[in-house]
Amino acid sequence: MSEKLITIYSGNPIDADIFCQVLEDNGIKASLRNEILGTLVPWQVSGGGADPVDVEVLESDKTKALALLEEFNRNTF
Repeated sequence: MSEKLITIYSGNPIDADIFCQVLEDNGIKASLRNEILGTLVPWQVSGGGADPVDVEVLESDKTKALALLEEFNRNTF
């Protein structure tokens, strides 16, 4: 049985791509959902077009990914 993917982050296309790379650089397999539609027509994948691109990871990587997200947010904002 395949492990479940969970959304760990939702944001604009640039931040989502950067965070996806941060995860992968730290050994966590990550993927982007709505990358193209979130860039071209964000209002179709997200209410009002806010935070249209999702970063997904395996559920087993959730704890480590959340720690990296906290660090990412601290350094980004």
